[in-house]
Amino acid sequence: MSDFTVAPSILSADFSNLSSEIKKIEEIPESWVHIDVMDGHFVPNLTFGPCVVSSLRKVTNLFFDAHLMVDNPENLFEDFYKSGVNSITFHIEETHFPLRIIKKIKSYGMETGVSLNPATPFNMVERILPYVDILLIMSVEPGFSGQSFIPFSLEKIKRAADIREKEGLNFLISVDGGVNEKTAKSVLDAGADILVMGSFFFKNDFTFVKNFISSLR
Repeated sequence: MSDFTVAPSILSADFSNLSSEIKKIEEIPESWVHIDVMDGHFVPNLTFGPCVVSSLRKVTNLFFDAHLMVDNPENLFEDFYKSGVNSITFHIEETHFPLRIIKKIKSYGMETGVSLNPATPFNMVERILPYVDILLIMSVEPGFSGQSFIPFSLEKIKRAADIREKEGLNFLISVDGGVNEKTAKSVLDAGADILVMGSFFFKNDFTFVKNFISSLR
């Protein structure tokens, strides 16, 4: 179980001191920065844009995955590419043309992820899995941090892992929402590779967080 990535979501970080929060992430081996981008339309919340990401890029070399919970995500690809993100994850619910979106993201040399909401059927993404680098399974409704893990998300994780093995695919399985000391092991056991942690990572005592992640490894 040691081979997994922790991707703290800065949506739950202390915005008055983001540079310091990034330094916490750097203390965790095999870590990414998960950047939740919300436009107030696709989801009700509103977060941050490329200018914040550009500022964060100046203080770290960590891998940045921008999770775009927005309408018309393709309009933002160039700006986020210029801001220094390494990967862009879009929502399958937002497009009728996912292969076109994947091609556009890859044209910038970035890795490509696709995400689906809890109530979205898995078959919505199944045919495009050979073309993506990351499958992001939402285990809460997108839009707000601090929600509880939705148990049936485990079935999606298991299905994704099973398809990956049977078809010899290479995409990573990421899980976002309610991943904490009570749910992380089940998520990993189901087949996940990337744990997106928000409230658990930033709202708890950091020594406790580090020790827990070490115990998982």
